[in-house]
Amino acid sequence: MAFIAPAVTAIKAAAPMISLGATVLGAATQATGQVAQGNTQQAAYNFNADINERNAQVAEQQADQLVRREEQKIVDFQKDFRKFSDAQSQAFRYNGWIASEGTPLKVALASAQEAEEEIATRRYNAKVSAGQLEENATQERMQADLNRMYGKSASRAGKVDAGTSLLGAAADVARIRMFA
Repeated sequence: MAFIAPAVTAIKAAAPMISLGATVLGAATQATGQVAQGNTQQAAYNFNADINERNAQVAEQQADQLVRREEQKIVDFQKDFRKFSDAQSQAFRYNGWIASEGTPLKVALASAQEAEEEIATRRYNAKVSAGQLEENATQERMQADLNRMYGKSASRAGKVDAGTSLLGAAADVARIRMFA
C-alpha cells in the first residue's frame, strides 16, 4: 500500500500535462476532420457542377440537332410538294385545262401558299423547341456556378470551424496551465 501514495502523487502531478496533451490532440484531430469535411463537400459540389456543365452541353447539342433534323424534314417536304404540284398540274392538263391560268392557277397558288406556311410553321416550332433546350443549358450552367460557389463556401466553412476548434483548444490549454 505504501507504493500507492507515491503513484497517486505522480498521477496528480502529471494530470495537467496529460489533460494538456489530450486537449491539443483532440483539437488537432477535430480541426483536421473539419478541414477534410469541407474539402469533401467542395469536391461533391464540384462534381455536381461538372454534371451540370455536361448536361448543358448535351442540351445545346440537342438544340442543334433538332434544328438540323427539322431542316432536313423541310427539304423532304419540299421534294414531296414538288411531286404533288407536278401531279396536280398534270391532272389539270389531262382534263384539258390550262394549268397556268384560271382555277388551276388559283389552286396551284393556294397549294404553294399552304406549303410555305407549313415550312414557316415547322421552322418556327423548331426554333421554339431549340430555344427551350438552350434555356435548359443556361439553367444547367447557372446551377453549375451555384454548385461551385457552394463548394467554396463549404471549404471555407471547414477551415473556419477548424480555426475555431484550435482557438477553443488554446483557451483550454491556457486554463489548464493557469490552474496547474
